[in-house]
Amino acid sequence: MVIQANNGWTEGLQASLWYDTLGQAIQPGAPLQGQQEADVVIIGAGYSGLWTAWYLRQLDPGLKVVILEAGVAGLGASGRNGGWLIGGFGGDVHYLQQLDGERQSRARKLVTGIVAEAVVELKNMGIECDFQHGGNLQLACRYPEQIHRLRQELAHYQAVGFDEQDVTWLSAQEAQRQLHLPNVQGGLFFRHCARVHPLKLVRGLAKAVMACGVLVFEQSPVCRVSKNRVTTPLGQVRAPVIVSALEAYQRLLGLDNHATLAVQSMLIATQPLNPHQWRSIGLDSSQTFADASRLITYGQRTADGRLVFGARGGYGFGAKVRTEFDFTPRALDALPQGDEFDLRVRLLHAFFPQLTDVQVTHGWGGSLALSRQFRPHAIYDPDSGVGLIGGYGGEGVGASKLLAKTLAELILAPAGELCTMPWAHRGKASDILRRWESEPWPYLSYQCSKWLFEWEDRLLSTSARAWQKRGVTKLADGLEWLMSG
Repeated sequence: MVIQANNGWTEGLQASLWYDTLGQAIQPGAPLQGQQEADVVIIGAGYSGLWTAWYLRQLDPGLKVVILEAGVAGLGASGRNGGWLIGGFGGDVHYLQQLDGERQSRARKLVTGIVAEAVVELKNMGIECDFQHGGNLQLACRYPEQIHRLRQELAHYQAVGFDEQDVTWLSAQEAQRQLHLPNVQGGLFFRHCARVHPLKLVRGLAKAVMACGVLVFEQSPVCRVSKNRVTTPLGQVRAPVIVSALEAYQRLLGLDNHATLAVQSMLIATQPLNPHQWRSIGLDSSQTFADASRLITYGQRTADGRLVFGARGGYGFGAKVRTEFDFTPRALDALPQGDEFDLRVRLLHAFFPQLTDVQVTHGWGGSLALSRQFRPHAIYDPDSGVGLIGGYGGEGVGASKLLAKTLAELILAPAGELCTMPWAHRGKASDILRRWESEPWPYLSYQCSKWLFEWEDRLLSTSARAWQKRGVTKLADGLEWLMSG
């Protein structure tokens, strides 16, 4: 199957705020033409592919690495996400539960150290991406049940050794000082999170890996992968090692045993806010923020003074990848428009009801890969020479860096420490990754969860009766437990 953009290389990227504020034109690079010989060929020029190439070259500067990209570097989730570079990822607590003693402590430091390491490396690589290490706020602010969810989350982190240097409980007053929400009841502050401009980051990475000698061919959709060979419409790369770093597009090549599903997330951005409006909001240190909702909200204060805000999106039958979404600009307090962005506008206005006459100027989305049991992975099979990386579930901006470093060690330095971590695997993907069920079960499950979680959120946000709230929460808890299995 050919992996390529549907409508040229832009494929919905131009609808995003990140594209409009990149500060430079994107000119697609030359496609692969003819035959290339390489030591490693990487499919996909997003964070995973680019970081993997970078770390391979750090381990062996003489290694010949080729990257093939269907559109342009950053066309997928890497160029259109919410811009949270986190020292953590979905499933990190589960992985740490598999370890004890010094091994658990070391693994935890590797995970939480992602942000501090990025500060040094991005500076050394000359990458400017509006990086601001302000931490992350997870708040109970829209209904009382969120306090219980946050206390449970804190207990999970503490059980595997996270302490106040990592995550801190905030009283209502402490939380209110950081983010001035009308009904905040408390929250968690995660220190290991930075705000970034995701498209600047991925384009900067592409420039850095090319500067260190990696060949990046854009406009080069992959048609076929066979033993030691990757074919595009105009050329072919022969290499003993093939890395698939495609995230939401992973299953299209059939290399991941159908262990990931492509699901969507969607974002909106406001016009730049004035100083008075920012004084009413807070976020003085550019903290990223969310509330304890199953709708998976996420937001940031951008370098140019806007609010960017996203929430759980949709799922297409057959794990279809989507990159284009219809959006109409509107006021934040406008009536619903009947499109997919209504939920994000409603939630953002619930956070900040004081923002009247503020325009929502951008709306965009993308697809991410959801791995079974929400566990990202780095896999290398030395017998076939195939490597896989991804399954971040929407938290790949930072995780991709750690897992790419892991994959590079699996390929070139199998005795390295990262190869002993629970997210590192050697062998066939089919023996390691658990498949998702065949359709229609993923589609039905996702649609059911989306409906139930939105119903729960609406009910808990109202003056519904206590038994109704308890009932819907128990249903949502049960469904969430089933989906994590």
